[in-house]
Amino acid sequence: MINNEQKRIIPNEVLLPEVARLISEGHTVTLIIRGNSMNPFLVDRRDRIVVGPFTETDLQRGAVVLARESLGRIVFHRIIRRNGQELTLLGDGNLKVTEQANVADVMGIMITAIRKDKEYPCSGRTWQRYSFWWMKLMPIRRWLLAIFRRI
Repeated sequence: MINNEQKRIIPNEVLLPEVARLISEGHTVTLIIRGNSMNPFLVDRRDRIVVGPFTETDLQRGAVVLARESLGRIVFHRIIRRNGQELTLLGDGNLKVTEQANVADVMGIMITAIRKDKEYPCSGRTWQRYSFWWMKLMPIRRWLLAIFRRI
């Protein structure tokens, strides 16, 4: 069987501003995860995310956002702290390196994680429980990630 679907690789600096535009117009966008910073629960080139519009009150600790951080890079990481308009972001697979972003620099918020073709709405019990415990386990994340990487 021949697959007529053609895949195109578009650089993030081209693709993600267009994603931000679509989200600002009220659309949702499904993206394939690229990179390992959201391991172990979102895996490079295997899992997908649905990113969409948000309100400022949605940008709370635990939310996963697509944002331009203070050095200009676009990242898809979890909010670990909010102080007024300033956000501190950290990838689930990262141990210490955080990014700073302003609320105005957020392009979209994760609405659904699609892991191994199973959908996990971010408002659902499973994803909420995962988020809660992963953030609580921050002090031992180093060992948990080491185990995951060896599996």
